[in-house]
Amino acid sequence: MSLSVRRAEPADAKRVAEFAMKLVEQHVAYDALRFARIATLEGMTSFYGGQAKVANAAVIVAEIDGGVVGFAYVTYEEKNYAELATTSARLHDIYVDAAARHTGAGKALVAASVAFARQHGASKLMLNVAVKNGEANEFFGKRGFRPTMTEMTLKLPDSL
Repeated sequence: MSLSVRRAEPADAKRVAEFAMKLVEQHVAYDALRFARIATLEGMTSFYGGQAKVANAAVIVAEIDGGVVGFAYVTYEEKNYAELATTSARLHDIYVDAAARHTGAGKALVAASVAFARQHGASKLMLNVAVKNGEANEFFGKRGFRPTMTEMTLKLPDSL
């Protein structure tokens, strides 16, 4: 087995979008009130394909024996007032196909995301994990990530 990671190219956009759609379904299954099924394969393909040329963003793919088995999407911001963060990178998305889990692909994607963050001068890498995604919470915890915020959702009544 040969595992490698690299920056995604526009030709990878559809495969990345297929994985991103699996992330959408995973999150909707966790909590349909919080997560909306608003994405389409075409929209995701356009979005991730367009990120290949953005200076402060990277779509990174993991390959095993030449086939893309996962991706990470990471961005860098000098200042983010809403997050009260400076020189921070954010790992927005990471996904490894179920058949490729426990191969090191996830670890390699995190390492590549850390490398991207460092190249841009980031002092930290932040991410969000669904509360119900115990496997991901454990995975990131083993890599040194620590909880810092808790998002809360309130379903608004139909009328007041």
